[in-house]
Amino acid sequence: MKANIESFEWLTKNTFFMKVKPEERVDFKAGQFMMIKAGGNEKPFSIASFPGEETIDFLISVHPDGTVTPKLAKMKKGDALEIGGPYGVFTVRDTTAKEIVFVAAGTGIAPFRSMIMDALQRFPKKKIKLMFGFRENFYFEKYWRELEHSYGNFKLCLCCSAPKGGWTGRAGRVTACLEEEIKDAKDKEVYVCGPPQMVQDTRETLEKRLGFGHEKIHVEKW
Repeated sequence: MKANIESFEWLTKNTFFMKVKPEERVDFKAGQFMMIKAGGNEKPFSIASFPGEETIDFLISVHPDGTVTPKLAKMKKGDALEIGGPYGVFTVRDTTAKEIVFVAAGTGIAPFRSMIMDALQRFPKKKIKLMFGFRENFYFEKYWRELEHSYGNFKLCLCCSAPKGGWTGRAGRVTACLEEEIKDAKDKEVYVCGPPQMVQDTRETLEKRLGFGHEKIHVEKW
C-alpha cells in the first residue's frame, strides 16, 4: 500500500526518525514490523509507533552498502513510498513471570517503544525494566524518562559505549551489564532486540551464566 511521509528527522549523522501515513488503516500489534520498498528492493523495519495512531513510525539506521536505507535517506516530507504488513510475532506474551526485562542496543529500541507501554498497561503489578545500550544517542529519551516518572514499576538501565562529558550513567556495552542487573532467571522473562552479535551475546549470557531456559528469551534481530 502507498504511504506519505508526514515527518522526517535526522537524529544522528546516519539515523533518522520517519513518520508515514498509510492510505488505508493498518492494524498492528506492538512489536510487529512493516516491509518498506525502495528502488525495487524491500526491507523489514520494526514499528516504533503505538497501535491506533494515524501514523506508522520508524527509527532507521542508514547502511551505505544497503539496498533500501540509502534510498530512504534521500526522501523528505511529502514523498510517497510503498509499505506492506504488518508482520511478525515479536509481541509481549502472557506470562506468569514477576519481572519482564527488555534489552536493546541502537535502533533495536524501536519496537520496545510500544511493547513496553503494552506490558505496563497489561501487567501493572509486574516489574518492567528496559536495559538500553547506545553509542551517542539515547533515542526517545524524553518518552522513557516520563514513563519512568509515571510508572513506579518501570525502571531504566542505560549503558553508553562512547560516553562524553556530563554522562553519569554506566559506561560500556549493555551486554556487560546483564549479570549485575538481572542477577538470575527466577520469575523473569526477557525480550531482546538489536544487532545480531549483541543478540547472540545476550542470549549466551542469559542461558549459560544466568540459567534462563530458551522459552524465557524472546529475540528479534536485524
